[in-house]
Amino acid sequence: MQVRGWPSVLVLAVFSCFAIACGIFVLVAKTQQAQAVVAAIFLLAIGQLFVIGLGWARGLTLQDAIRNLARERRLAEDKYNKSFVTAKLFENEIADLKRRMGLSEKEIQDDMAAMRTQFQELAQRYAADSAAAAARLQSATELPVTLNSVSAREHFNFLLEPIIDLTTNRTAHYRVRFSITAANGIEIDYSKLTLNADRGELRPTLDVHVINQAIPLLRRLRARHPAMRMFIPLGAATLVSENTIALVTQMLSEADNVAQGVVFELTHDALAGLNEAGIAGLAAIARIGATLALTGASIAGLDLAALRQLGVKFIGIEARSIEPGFGVTQTWLDFAEVARGMQFQILLTNVENSAQAASASQIARLVAGHFFAPPRRVKTNAGVTAANDLSVAA
Repeated sequence: MQVRGWPSVLVLAVFSCFAIACGIFVLVAKTQQAQAVVAAIFLLAIGQLFVIGLGWARGLTLQDAIRNLARERRLAEDKYNKSFVTAKLFENEIADLKRRMGLSEKEIQDDMAAMRTQFQELAQRYAADSAAAAARLQSATELPVTLNSVSAREHFNFLLEPIIDLTTNRTAHYRVRFSITAANGIEIDYSKLTLNADRGELRPTLDVHVINQAIPLLRRLRARHPAMRMFIPLGAATLVSENTIALVTQMLSEADNVAQGVVFELTHDALAGLNEAGIAGLAAIARIGATLALTGASIAGLDLAALRQLGVKFIGIEARSIEPGFGVTQTWLDFAEVARGMQFQILLTNVENSAQAASASQIARLVAGHFFAPPRRVKTNAGVTAANDLSVAA
C-alpha cells in the first residue's frame, strides 16, 4: 500500500473503534442507550461516506491515468507510422542510390575501357623507350620522340596557356598543356590525358615527351624574353622514377640555360603523397636550376616553410576556390599576405568569369584562364616561326 493511503485507513479505524465503543456502551450502560445507538449509526454512516468519497476520487485518478495512457498510445502509434513511412522512403532512396551507383560505375568502366584501348598502342611504343632509358643515358644520344609517330592515327597536341601579369596586362609566362586527338576525331583533353596516364603508369614517359617538346620552344622564347618561364606539369610517378629523373636532368643540363626558365608544376595532392624517392627527385630538379610550383593549393594542410625548403616559389590557386560567388574571404586575403611576405608568387588559375577576374588582383599578380586567354596550339616542329609568333603575341 502507498504511503498516501495510510491517513484514510487511520480515519476509518478511528471511526470504527468509536462505533464499537458506542456499541459496548449500549450493552453496559443503563441510560441514554438511544443516543449512543444513534451516535454509532451516525459515525458508521460518516465512515461509509468517507469510503465512498475516497473510492470516487480514486476512480477519477484512475480515469485520468487511463486517458493519459490512451493519449501516449496514440502518440506512439503516430510516431510508429511516421517512422515506418520514413523507413520506407529511406529504403527507396537507398535502392535508387544503389541503382544510380551501378550506372555510374558502369559508365566509369566503359570510359576506362575506351581510354585503355586508346592508350594501348601508346603503351606498346613507350615500353621500348622505357627499356632503353639507361642505354640512352650512357650514350648521351638524343631522346627519340616516339609520340611523333602517332600522327597517322592519333595526333599529340602541344598547347601553351598564357600567364598574364596584371600589373602590365601582358603575357609574362606560359603554362604547358596538351591533348591527344584520336583517329575518330575525339579529343582527349589535358585532365583526362594526365589522369589516364597516371592510372596506366605511363606518366613518366608522357612527361619526358612533353619536356622534350618544350625545351627547344622555351630556348627560343627566352632568347627574346630572358625573364620568361614555362610552367610544365610533372607527375608524382615521374619524381619517384630514378631513371626518368636522370633523363630529365640530363636533357635540361644539355639545353644551356633553359633550366632556369623551367617551372615544374606539381599538384598539392601529389606533393602530399611523395615518399623519400619523390623528395630526392625534387632535390635533383632543384640542383639543375629548375623552379617548382604547387598547383591546386588549398589552405588546409599547407606548410609554407616546408615548401620553401623544397624549392617551391610559385603557388597556384584555383580561381573558383577564392571566388565562389560572394567575394573573397578574409582567410584567403590573410593567406595571400603571408605567402607574399615569404616571397612566394601566387598564380590564380582557371579564371573563367568576370567575378573571378575582378577578385584576382586581391590575391595574385599572375593569372591564367579562358577569361584572359585560352591555351594556344603550337606546332613545335615548325622551327623558329612558332616561337617568334608567340614572342610577338607576348
